[in-house]
Amino acid sequence: MKIKTLSVLAGIGAPLIATASAPAGFVGIECVIKPNSYGLWVVRVYAEFDRPGEDVMQAVAGTPDSPLHIEVHGGTFYNHAFGTDRPPSTGLVAVFPSLAFDSFVTIGVTAVGPNGQPADSMIITPGFPGISGTQLHTTSSGWAITPDEPAADPFNQNFVAGNGMVLIGQFSTADGGDVEGTILLQYVSNGVVATSVEYFHEIIPAPGIVALFGIAGLVGARRRRQSVGR
Repeated sequence: MKIKTLSVLAGIGAPLIATASAPAGFVGIECVIKPNSYGLWVVRVYAEFDRPGEDVMQAVAGTPDSPLHIEVHGGTFYNHAFGTDRPPSTGLVAVFPSLAFDSFVTIGVTAVGPNGQPADSMIITPGFPGISGTQLHTTSSGWAITPDEPAADPFNQNFVAGNGMVLIGQFSTADGGDVEGTILLQYVSNGVVATSVEYFHEIIPAPGIVALFGIAGLVGARRRRQSVGR
């Protein structure tokens, strides 16, 4: 597939480039929520596609018309002492295992391996407020990847599952009751550059529910997609 190299996020602070509404290809977003032995609940947010060789993930952003807002209700984001806003290194995770459950933004990468494999080629734009406290909110920044990077391919098996689901963020909490977000995505679907506004809301299960059912992972329902392409 040939994709003209784009000015991803239009050099952001400016809005995303004008795009068209994409048919099929992009399915929506999916969330997976899991507990762990550190007392954290981890919400992973994925963009899901269904056309190998035709779909490419590009950017997540907030603009004045479509603010990015992700919030933990009743608690705060978990921030590891050695964490950043990016995926952690596998070397540090080996020393500090709880770092794997840090809150971070990404496109297709969960951790950066030795010698940069897999490589984290994501761009976090200037002015990004960072993930801390109770909410992440921006109208003029985001994170992006150029379309020729392997991590942008939803079906590249070197990145997460390689099954059409691209990880775009991991948001963890030790004390929150739910995690809610609205985000603007830019992607290529069926050869068309498009944007859409996505919403997710994941409720942290009560401890008794987890004990009763022995839940190791909970998959959220596919979220509603609202196309904003022109």
